[in-house]
Amino acid sequence: MNNDIKDKREDSNFLLGNAQGHRGYPIVYCSDGFCELTGFVRTEVMQKNCSCRFLYGPGTNEHVAQGMEKALESKEEYQAEVQFYKKNGTSFWCLLDIVPIKNEKGEMVLFLFSFKDITDTHGKGHHSSMRDDEKRQSRKSGSSRLSEARRRGRTVLCHITSQFSRGGKNEVNLGGVSTLQH
Repeated sequence: MNNDIKDKREDSNFLLGNAQGHRGYPIVYCSDGFCELTGFVRTEVMQKNCSCRFLYGPGTNEHVAQGMEKALESKEEYQAEVQFYKKNGTSFWCLLDIVPIKNEKGEMVLFLFSFKDITDTHGKGHHSSMRDDEKRQSRKSGSSRLSEARRRGRTVLCHITSQFSRGGKNEVNLGGVSTLQH
């Protein structure tokens, strides 16, 4: 597979959670890439809590899981490498970025969860043996990944906002999935 195509597909592995949810933070959208990566279909994912407990398994680090929960509660950015499990039980390693998204009024409205499959590179020894200058570069690239996740989040939010503001429509189309506006 062409690397450019693979990279674009990996960039599209995301979901959006309602940051204003009254019962947790329900998933309000998941991309085709997320469904392909995890083996779940949209109807199985929608309205589940965006903490993604449905992807946890025996190898999921509880410390990372708690970090995700803390980031949601405090509405902060978070990044971690985490072992998740597909619907069929197969584990995969993921670079997870959580980015809170604000609307034009500055209110926190969504969480963007971005999932990059790092199964092929995780645990190959390069993470634990980095020199200081490599660690600094890694932090810089991590920062650019968060910037990219923020950019994608703003793009998705602008699309959703334009759908909602089209005057009186009760239905919003999010990438082929219709949701009712409340």
